[in-house]
Amino acid sequence: MKRLPVGLTLAVGVALLILLGLGTWQMQRLHWKEQLLADLARTRAIAPVALDSLLSQPGDHVWRQVTLDCRSDPRDFVYMHGVSDGVAGFHVLTVCATGQEGGQGVILADLGFTAQQPLTGAVALTALTGRLRRFETPNAFVPPNDPKADDWYTRSVPDLSKRWNVTLRSDYFVAATQPVAPGLTPVDAAANLSNRHLEYALTWYGLAAALIGVYIALLYSRPRAISQRK
Repeated sequence: MKRLPVGLTLAVGVALLILLGLGTWQMQRLHWKEQLLADLARTRAIAPVALDSLLSQPGDHVWRQVTLDCRSDPRDFVYMHGVSDGVAGFHVLTVCATGQEGGQGVILADLGFTAQQPLTGAVALTALTGRLRRFETPNAFVPPNDPKADDWYTRSVPDLSKRWNVTLRSDYFVAATQPVAPGLTPVDAAANLSNRHLEYALTWYGLAAALIGVYIALLYSRPRAISQRK
């Protein structure tokens, strides 16, 4: 029995584990995305309700649409770097008071996206309709916030709490789904969520199968190549 080429076998084994791992990860993402889309379909069928009324009820309220009166001073707006439809600009962030107690009385609001800073014609009192969302975990490619320079890249609860000298809720923020001021475009993350994770998983699994096929073909062709050299 011919020995397997150790170096090639190890390399193929490592690559195979990586490809199968990526495929399995995409399958996990598929189940997560299916649950997310199901939650969105459910919340879209529910009319917006008053924020305080909803938050006083137990349960998970992510993606629910809410209404609230947000009294905000445009001079305190935070402009967070972002991209929308391929255009670089800023998410305009502000802080809104709620009727909740126990350190939960202030919530972050994302009023929308603008290509200019500062806004012109912004309003100080906004009847806000938006969607409750979880705070994202930034990846390693996102620069850190620079509060001293008022340069923002993430919705960091600790950083923004210090910026406004408040204690922000850490469970949800409100992302506007309807225009609140001239020059501001709501960015509804729930509007165009795609689900291509099964396609990605099959691609990784297909590459793993192709790698196995190439490896087997090399093993069969190797003795012939050796005999020809002799």
